[in-house]
Amino acid sequence: MMRNPPMNDDVMLEIMSYCPATEMAKFRLLNKECNKRSYEMSFINRHLHRTNSFLGYIFYYKDKWFRNRSCFVSGVDEKEIYRINLAYLPPRCNPSIEACDTHHGILLCVDDVFKGGKRIPDYIVCKPATKQYRIIPNPKTRFGTVATGLMVISSNPFRYKIIRVSVTGATVSRDGVYNLACEVYDSDSDAWKRLNHLVSSEFSHRPVKPAVSAYGCLHWLSEKNNVMRFCMRTETWSIFPVPDDVTSDYYNVMLVNYEGKLGVIQSRCGEGSNIWVLEKSFGTTWVKVKDTKIAAVEDDCYNSQPIWFPSNDTVSRSSSGRLSLYNMSNNKYRYLHTKQDFYPSHWPAGKYFVPFYSNYERVCFNKNDVEGKERSERGTRDGIIEEKKEYEEKLKMILMQVFLVVIMLLFSSLFFISPTL
Repeated sequence: MMRNPPMNDDVMLEIMSYCPATEMAKFRLLNKECNKRSYEMSFINRHLHRTNSFLGYIFYYKDKWFRNRSCFVSGVDEKEIYRINLAYLPPRCNPSIEACDTHHGILLCVDDVFKGGKRIPDYIVCKPATKQYRIIPNPKTRFGTVATGLMVISSNPFRYKIIRVSVTGATVSRDGVYNLACEVYDSDSDAWKRLNHLVSSEFSHRPVKPAVSAYGCLHWLSEKNNVMRFCMRTETWSIFPVPDDVTSDYYNVMLVNYEGKLGVIQSRCGEGSNIWVLEKSFGTTWVKVKDTKIAAVEDDCYNSQPIWFPSNDTVSRSSSGRLSLYNMSNNKYRYLHTKQDFYPSHWPAGKYFVPFYSNYERVCFNKNDVEGKERSERGTRDGIIEEKKEYEEKLKMILMQVFLVVIMLLFSSLFFISPTL
């Protein structure tokens, strides 16, 4: 019995370039070489163009009146301008970005509202590319938030979960072990669920760095350079250390997503950065990525740090007053943004922006969104029909005018023709 020959890698990549980002993960499991090549910037640029998607950064900052502001900066072409911001949210809304699913373009924003002299925040889930939002029920906001994360579980049907960790004000011991409250919001049930308290010394009363999504889990780096992992499927916690070679302090180490895997970057001023990735999805063994090193910014290494890997051969890097895109293949930097009024020059830009990858397809936050989408599509169809009728009427008028002009020319020509002898 003859077997079908394996599909050419180039053919498979061509097919993948037309697939939505949510479906591409299935193709990446079929071929190791295609999986690696699908993370290259050349493929991602082609995929963005063919699927009407975009990537970049939402800059989030405070103005001189301490109001939250946001704008979008493209991560591919500096001349591209996408009007992606949070200005479409409810009036008098002053939201702060608390969490983001980078690969689906979904944000969790919190707006502090004082009602009856009490601080009662609104939790808002939104998709800026389609200007959709939904105010979800509030968790128990009596105590301060330590960590927040959001993950899209499925795209069709659309489902997401949110995890919130907060301090309870109670310490278990004098060694800094805290009793932390954990709550999970599931869009299917539209309600928060209280989990068992997390007793740990990894999370203190101070907010931690943003969560990194990989393998269906959210990961946070603790101040002790350990990784706190929360599995969205089982809703359980686990902990494991960073690579042994990582000896820098908490502020020079960060978690990233590299080729779909959980990664760790160690940065030192003037020395560049190295990358390690987790060998298995639920393992604890790290492997250093060979032949991959991020060079330091020569003209400005102060507060310089890697932020996000749009691809496996490029990385966005922030330094005081600028944001750049570094190509690891040719060791060249390209500055995406150098304006300084978004954040103080002595603070890293990474504190003020959110990596963002999205398309323009609407999602169903609730039933109203489905009905609104149907109305929108029906209105579009009706609009096209009306435009077609209007075009036909205009065409008839033009043809009639042309016909009249031709008739007049014929009569005038007959009138002025002299009789022949």
